[in-house]
Amino acid sequence: MNWQSGRRAGIISGAALMAAGLSLSASGGSTPAADAATGATVAAAEPPAPAVPAPFGLGCTPEDGIRLCVGGLTGGVDHRVKSFDGVPLDADVALPASGSGPFPLIVLLHGLGESKAEYETTRDDGAVDDVTLADQGYAVLMYTARGFGNSCGTKASRTGVAGCDKGWIQLADQRYEVRDTQYLAGLLVDEGLVKANIAVAGVSYGAGQSLELAMEKNRMRLPDGRFVPFVSLIHHVAMSVAAAYAMWPWDDLVTALDPNGNLSTVQNTPAGADADPAGVAKESWDKLLYGVTATNYLAPPGVDPQSDLTTWEREILAGEPYLSPERSSLHIIQEYKSAIGIPMAPGGPAATAIQSGWTDSLFPVSEGLHYANAVKAAGDHPPMLLMFDDVGHGWAQDKAADVATTNNAGIAFVNSVMLTHTRPKTGVLAIAQTCPATAPSGPASTGVSMKALAPSTVQISGVPAQSVTSSGGDPTTAAHLDPAYSSTLCDPLPAAREPGTAVYDTRVGPDGLTLLGGTKITAHLHIVGNYPELIGRLWDVAPGATTRQIVAMGIFRPSVSQAAGTGANSTASQQGTFELNPNEYHFAPGDTIELELVGSNAPYFRASNGTYVITVSGLRATLPTR
Repeated sequence: MNWQSGRRAGIISGAALMAAGLSLSASGGSTPAADAATGATVAAAEPPAPAVPAPFGLGCTPEDGIRLCVGGLTGGVDHRVKSFDGVPLDADVALPASGSGPFPLIVLLHGLGESKAEYETTRDDGAVDDVTLADQGYAVLMYTARGFGNSCGTKASRTGVAGCDKGWIQLADQRYEVRDTQYLAGLLVDEGLVKANIAVAGVSYGAGQSLELAMEKNRMRLPDGRFVPFVSLIHHVAMSVAAAYAMWPWDDLVTALDPNGNLSTVQNTPAGADADPAGVAKESWDKLLYGVTATNYLAPPGVDPQSDLTTWEREILAGEPYLSPERSSLHIIQEYKSAIGIPMAPGGPAATAIQSGWTDSLFPVSEGLHYANAVKAAGDHPPMLLMFDDVGHGWAQDKAADVATTNNAGIAFVNSVMLTHTRPKTGVLAIAQTCPATAPSGPASTGVSMKALAPSTVQISGVPAQSVTSSGGDPTTAAHLDPAYSSTLCDPLPAAREPGTAVYDTRVGPDGLTLLGGTKITAHLHIVGNYPELIGRLWDVAPGATTRQIVAMGIFRPSVSQAAGTGANSTASQQGTFELNPNEYHFAPGDTIELELVGSNAPYFRASNGTYVITVSGLRATLPTR
């Protein structure tokens, strides 16, 4: 997804470096040591710096206060860099205005459907881009991921190019896209241009890869799934990811796209819990994201079962019942295309800064906490900074002040590791959501953990039974709450009770109340029917109870009555627990906090193929508060 506005046009000629080899040797590298300040792996025996920098054999020219070395396709000449398996990648490198290196390297990974140009701008604006970072002393590698743009993504870029025949999108796969990053970085190390400990940063699609790279740290994953040491191709220099800055990331692409409600934001949630039972597709997001990838280069259906995005899309959006093919695809997505599928490295992942949006309905704050909680549960303590604000995918408002605050903190975090070799600032930086869109950004607060920022709780209880039906709710409200195509975050909607829903509320006192975190819901569910799903929506109801504004949403897939052949009259019971996506939001004095349970919120969450009535009793909702 695009988040940068700057672009640079123009191509510079140069000889392309044609690298070969299908796997990297794990021998011949120096023994890595640990940096006391950051816990990063330190490699020795790096090649000497070149007299005249020419990354990948490209010529470099002064531009915008830095040196830019541009590859790709220009003038009928192919200056792309062949990756480990021969797929040509469209890569540029930005260098400081002077010096021959070795420079600290940062790799910038673009969003879905974007290209290397996403991070290329014309001035030092303090953002994550080539000019800003090269000005600070980095070599900046920007390349277009395989299957996109001129990295075999367009028909013109792959016509007659043998390396492009299988250069399709692998969906951030550790064995392909992630290894491309490691391979290109290794080539620059072998040239003597950059140091062996590298940094990575990315947004959305690139952020998911950034977390994967941080988790792999000093390892690479081969096509057969094995992990081997991360070493450069030619000189076998031991390498490591020392720092990562992930903006709008996923930790588990399964929980991000097909959540089942088992993800906890306060404790570690294993991968198995994320996928069992199979969750509910974020239908509008799934369709939008598939549409973006389909304009590039996808594997033909049935040809590559490890990255068959077209078949997966068809299976998941067909809905219940989910059988072995669908479960197999979820396993592949977890194992190879998510940080959660990577075994923890000794000492934990690289130093990691994460920025997630409270109001990001695609990759919410819970994804950043998923990653952080797994690291904590492993007993590891690498430097980690979590930044939560109102910036990300829809519904996020992307206020300029929020962007500037978190970018400054994220870049400072990476600089501490890569430039000054000091321990970076860690903990949680939280900036509250505010409405309307023209309102100033919310107050910022910092703490050692989410619990430290929200030490108190407020309870909403509902003992009497209420019923939720699969046909209940107002389709007009659900359409307004479709975050992929609507921006209703701060828009008031009617507060009238909708049919077939369960509602619980509490009045806000004279001092107001600030939610900070994920609302946890526990209740006894008695289900008649098949393939049930239950959506929780948290509202801020204005005085007079005529309008309400959405605050948070989440979904729960009961584990009962999901098997193929379950009938519409089947009965089952379950004690259910799930969380709404976290937010930091202030309820004004006199407002009402309303928790609404509905049986459908299509098209955001895909409507079930079943029919059901869920009788909810003994409900308790716990809201963490400042």
